[in-house]
Amino acid sequence: MAIDADQLQRDLDLRLLGEQFFLQALDQLSRADLDQPSLLPGWTRKHVAAHVIHNAEAFMRLLEWARTGEENRMYPSRQARDEEIDSTVALISNGDVMTMAHEVVDELSDEFDDMDDEAWNATVVNGRGEDIQAAQIPWSRAREAWMHSLDLNIGMTTLDFPAAMVNALLDEITDTWIARDEPVNFTLNITDRDDSPRTVVAGPKDRRPAEPIEVTGEAAEIVSYLTGRGWPNSGLEDNDKGASGTATPQDLPQPPPWI
Repeated sequence: MAIDADQLQRDLDLRLLGEQFFLQALDQLSRADLDQPSLLPGWTRKHVAAHVIHNAEAFMRLLEWARTGEENRMYPSRQARDEEIDSTVALISNGDVMTMAHEVVDELSDEFDDMDDEAWNATVVNGRGEDIQAAQIPWSRAREAWMHSLDLNIGMTTLDFPAAMVNALLDEITDTWIARDEPVNFTLNITDRDDSPRTVVAGPKDRRPAEPIEVTGEAAEIVSYLTGRGWPNSGLEDNDKGASGTATPQDLPQPPPWI
């Protein structure tokens, strides 16, 4: 399948912006701050930083596979991935982890620069064991960088994301649910987009909600909710947003997993 050059460039740009956004958030922390809780259960901010570092290294393995044709998986197993993160947290100093986070961005950029059309068209296997085109890697890395910047728990929200990233996430979330027949029934009233309302209905009729769950807000707020990060605090008690009627975003049910 031919690559979409425009989409690839968009994803490469979003990836680089996402890396910079993550590092901007990370650099606001002191070394001691890394030991404080992240937004991910059981993980400190250092765990998040270690994961983002090793995720970049894993994508470099896929890029090498795409260029050489020699299989090179992201991780031997999910257990091995988790053990690598835990080992970094336990054995590498906080200051070195922050340095590594910066260095790996440049290393990954160099790997992307070495890709040609043939390599972008190569088929590799992602971390979930799915065959993907190598041209999908920049988007996957962009998603990692942007979303985990929120997990550092310093107050960043999806409202800080560029519109292109918000739109791409919104499309991916809804398309993923439909593709896997997830039992959902949402009406998304997106107050800052022309394509509103957006209806998302999928899954067996006897398993999905009988009535649509109405969600009202800016696209970035809705993306935050749909990705399981909750509603941004700035609108959390606004009864003009979130659920229908006089309900607030806090009254919305937990959405199903997205990835």
